[in-house]
Amino acid sequence: MTDRPNITGSWTYDWSWTQPYVSMNEFFQGQSSVEEEINRLDKIDEDVQKMLTFPDVEAILNKIKEAK
Repeated sequence: MTDRPNITGSWTYDWSWTQPYVSMNEFFQGQSSVEEEINRLDKIDEDVQKMLTFPDVEAILNKIKEAK
């Protein structure tokens, strides 16, 4: 910014601006953790599908049946 008059005697105003560079590396590095979480959930789903019985659920149902 200039704060002095130019040759004709009138005041001038001059400025410039530069866009800062924003790195997106952190955003893309976070994607791998999302993929890991999805893979972990898929593994849990597979393990549940392989189960023949569900002991926790059976215990809850037995308590409900005994309470009647």
